[in-house]
Amino acid sequence: MKNLPYLFTLVFSSLLSQASVADDIDQIVVTGARTPLTIDQIGSAVTIITRDDIERREARHVTDLLRSVPGFSVSNTGVTGSQAQVRVRGAEANHVLVLIDGVRANDPATGDEFRWEYLSTGNIERIEIVRGPQSSLWGSDAVAAVIHIITKSEQPGSGVNGYAEGGSFNTNNAGLNGALRGDAWVLRGGIERLATDGSNASRVGSEKEDADLTTANLSANITASEALSFNLGLRSADAYSQFDPVDYYVTGLPVDGDVATDVQTLYAQAGVIFGRAGSRVSQQFNVRYFNSDNRNLVDGVLDSSTASDRMTFAYQADIGVGENLLSLAFEREDTQFEQNGAVVFGDPNQIQNMDVTSAIAEFQGLSPDRLTWIISVRADNNSDFDNAFNGRLSLAYELSQATTLRGSIGTGQKNPTFTERFGYFPGQFIGNPALKPERSISYELGVDQSFADDALQLQVSLFRQDLKDEIDGFVFDPVSFLSTAGNMPGKSERSGIELAARWTLSESLGFSAHYTYTDSTEQDFLGNDVSELRRPRHSGGVSLDFRNTSERFSTSLNADYGGTRSDIFFPPWPDPSEIVTLSNYWLLDLAVQFRATPSVTLFAKGSNLLDEDYEQVYGYRTPGRAAYFGIRLSFGAVRQ
Repeated sequence: MKNLPYLFTLVFSSLLSQASVADDIDQIVVTGARTPLTIDQIGSAVTIITRDDIERREARHVTDLLRSVPGFSVSNTGVTGSQAQVRVRGAEANHVLVLIDGVRANDPATGDEFRWEYLSTGNIERIEIVRGPQSSLWGSDAVAAVIHIITKSEQPGSGVNGYAEGGSFNTNNAGLNGALRGDAWVLRGGIERLATDGSNASRVGSEKEDADLTTANLSANITASEALSFNLGLRSADAYSQFDPVDYYVTGLPVDGDVATDVQTLYAQAGVIFGRAGSRVSQQFNVRYFNSDNRNLVDGVLDSSTASDRMTFAYQADIGVGENLLSLAFEREDTQFEQNGAVVFGDPNQIQNMDVTSAIAEFQGLSPDRLTWIISVRADNNSDFDNAFNGRLSLAYELSQATTLRGSIGTGQKNPTFTERFGYFPGQFIGNPALKPERSISYELGVDQSFADDALQLQVSLFRQDLKDEIDGFVFDPVSFLSTAGNMPGKSERSGIELAARWTLSESLGFSAHYTYTDSTEQDFLGNDVSELRRPRHSGGVSLDFRNTSERFSTSLNADYGGTRSDIFFPPWPDPSEIVTLSNYWLLDLAVQFRATPSVTLFAKGSNLLDEDYEQVYGYRTPGRAAYFGIRLSFGAVRQ
């Protein structure tokens, strides 16, 4: 295990590769620009995770899939339902913007992070990942990447499918999805339920942390005419999860205790599109809404809560300029944050509001032979900060049918969170309303190379990001003797290389591998460069997929590697905090499927087959070896 970096160096020494390899280089991406483009027209690294990928791995949590994406690092505080954070290219967890069917899904009530622990895969059709700064397109939070979760299917016909499975930790999971179609309309819906007794997250004790999650979605599309269409989407999640509190007085580590979170989220969007296919001008108008309600329970009694509402109005016009395309967009976003709790040493109860009005312009240069260039700019008029301006230049050049050169440069912005500015925990933390937004500039160079009629696909991406005004949430306030937040002097620097390869050995057998080297540093209070927490310097993985010629039997073996990383430990007062090292680990998963009939598939999955004893966050144990068995049914032409 200790020689893994040298093994990856040997494996990839002859490869030119990039952060991700898509199954089909001509796949359309709706997230890498204001209008859809093919992968080979985008200068940023792109990963597409399809429904076939999800079912091939029998993954039930999106974070299980993200472990295998180059540049990604997942940190989970223990078991199913516990807090999960995703960092990309060494950036912060709230530097990744998540969209669900176009709706901004980062939660202002939880530090602008997306709640990954409550995202299951049952009704997800496709996941688009675009790495690098995208703030010129999507605004704040899109500093390191944008991840777009797409639930609707574009396959023809009507149909219903469902699945049920059970296994270790008394886990039960079932889902039902379906679609109805007419000549000019389609209605889709689905529901999924996952419940588990869980396992113990603390190093001592025996209390299990149980969790349950129910997700439902509904969407509709209506084509009124060749030039007019409507769309509507709703998605809700209702989750409950227990976790272990920290013993601040004796050990400083998690211990058994009756604490839990109860969370409800709602995503909604409605839109109208004007313009015929192929027309020079098309327009669209969208209304998007996000709501979250987060309740914290102690011994079954409500202790505190946070909530947020975000309403977005968006208009976009796409104008053909010869073979090129000009997109002009305007957005208005209003956000409300609410916090409630007991008044003890201070009053945490508050309601805060913020709004931003944005203008976006993007020009896609599609007319040059073999070259696609995209320039985008965004101006944000913030109610609470100075006005912001972000830009990006993306270049993709087809050197030959087998070689594409890519590059991009862009800026990113992350606004301070409500908690950093106003929210505080009585007796522990006070807000700082004078905080400035974090700002970054990022660079990327990449090469895509294929051989033997695309049987072997190799890619490489070099990346660098310089971040200034990074917000430190552990600043000592000499007046109150409490912690506060402050903008750090100097720069935080992230750089590295992402490698990936996919080799189709035959119609039945495929092999893929990826490796990421990340150097992520920030300056301490003395001005010295120190490694940032929970970012492994080395990560990667390999996978082997087999499907017999009749396609009735298939299996997928995946091995994901997490390198050593540093974390911080806060021992009981008066001992100072200390930096600790978390050991590296391999996670080995195996999924097997057998299609008994055209409508019935049996499957089994084993996770953490090596029974690794590892921690992604100091003090929090993760689940051991587990096995699951299930059945999937499908009737009709559509798999939702």
